[in-house]
Amino acid sequence: MADIKTAIIAAEESYEAAINGTDLDAIVNHYTDDARVLPPGAETISGKEAIKEYFASLAALGIAKSEFVTEECGGEGTHGFLRYSSKLYKEDGSLFEEGKGVVLYSKDSDGTWKIFLDVANSNKQ
Repeated sequence: MADIKTAIIAAEESYEAAINGTDLDAIVNHYTDDARVLPPGAETISGKEAIKEYFASLAALGIAKSEFVTEECGGEGTHGFLRYSSKLYKEDGSLFEEGKGVVLYSKDSDGTWKIFLDVANSNKQ
């Protein structure tokens, strides 16, 4: 389990770096072809092209930085999970949103861990 946890945390750190670099292609490469994103207050987003459009829309809102803190991580075999807390910041450094989520990972045939389900929630009430 320690190897899975280490691999998933490394994949999540790479994902966060892609988000903060606003590299849309790098972001979607962290997802499986049939991945789904369940963002707060919105419909389910399915597939890499729609996920790419979603992240482009976040950038258009002026979100410039994301911070993720791993709260729990584990898995077995070719599947794993990561539970996190998050903060999104605007270009001026002000807090846009604080939240939490769970990401489910699957190990590809080439050994790469990719996200197949990304569930995010806002802490706003």
